[in-house]
Amino acid sequence: MRVVTLDSTIEDCGMGTALIDNAKLAAATEGCNRLWLVTSNDNTKALRFYQKRGFRLAALYSDALNEARKLKPEIPLVGIDGIPLRDEIELELRL
Repeated sequence: MRVVTLDSTIEDCGMGTALIDNAKLAAATEGCNRLWLVTSNDNTKALRFYQKRGFRLAALYSDALNEARKLKPEIPLVGIDGIPLRDEIELELRL
């Protein structure tokens, strides 16, 4: 099962964790053996959030955003905290 997006307007209230817990339950019920997602290299908040909930780094896609800009030139060159947007990182949680 792939986690597509997790956006919260109110942070630190447990909503994101509850959504992940429900996704884990739904995935396990359907016989899935892992949850996975991809985020950009600048998204340190997401990397922290998911790793604290058991996700592990699974793959690094170097220069993935440079390639994506060929189709979507509107993808910015610089992301969160002034970090250059270049790579994608895959995280997974084995069930």
